[in-house]
Amino acid sequence: MEQIVEFLKTMIGVWPTAVRSPANQCVFAFLVLLLVLDIARKGWRLSWSRLAVQSVAATIAIFNINLVLAPTIWLLSDQIKALYALAGIPSIPTSAWSAFPVWALMIIAIVAHDFANYWNHRLMHMKWLWPVHAIHHSDPHVNALSAYRIHALETLVMWGSYTILLTWLGLPADAIGMGAVILVLHTIYVHVDVDWDHGPFRLLIASPRFHRWHHANVPEAYGKNLANVFPFFDRVFGTYHVPGPCTAPMGANDVPQNDVVRLTLWPVLEWTRLTLEQIGILRGRIGNMSRRDATLPGQHMAKVDAE
Repeated sequence: MEQIVEFLKTMIGVWPTAVRSPANQCVFAFLVLLLVLDIARKGWRLSWSRLAVQSVAATIAIFNINLVLAPTIWLLSDQIKALYALAGIPSIPTSAWSAFPVWALMIIAIVAHDFANYWNHRLMHMKWLWPVHAIHHSDPHVNALSAYRIHALETLVMWGSYTILLTWLGLPADAIGMGAVILVLHTIYVHVDVDWDHGPFRLLIASPRFHRWHHANVPEAYGKNLANVFPFFDRVFGTYHVPGPCTAPMGANDVPQNDVVRLTLWPVLEWTRLTLEQIGILRGRIGNMSRRDATLPGQHMAKVDAE
């Protein structure tokens, strides 16, 4: 009983802790600035359609659900870290980075993070992990807040991949912390509803146009533009797709748009469907093999009789 009470206290304390965080305050200020600029650019009446309001409301609800689930995700991520430690993988000692200035370490941390993120993102666009990532693509009105429309399980997948792919680097915590703030701000920026492509720097730093093509609900854009920060990863690995301004619809086929309850349960629902589908395929194969084996003796006897 005491453990349950402590767990509930932890969950209740998540919001105040999140609000007091300087990094989150910086992110909140950036979101307010983007809102002001959007209103100034479009005008209040044109800035918020009914669909946009529904999308933002759904995203905020999903964000709060994730806050409630955060302690559980932290516990699970700690288990991943413990398993990684048991593997005994050698790592670069943190002291080895002491000769580098903080700004250089921050750049190294951002590049390494985006390389890892490219590959976990690529995995999440595959069949069995797509149900987790599909929640992020469910938004039919991609905007700055869409960066926070992610399923709690996606956070776990991402943390797990970072633990496996980045822990061995042994980068100092301050460089990682500053890099993390920049990454969050950039993630928000690329989801803003503007057609900016960064001109000659478009392969160096991801732009809103680059990322809108990632969210485009057209076949030629599926599984494209998987890097969050550096589009040259997509160019190198053959997943770059920016043919021009993106006027394609946003969202994902067969995924609920703004139904928060269904989106929260979506990975379980889809994994159940996929499992039943695979069971059906396996039964079909077993049935075909049984029928084929059953006909073989008869065919053999018919051949003997004919002789």
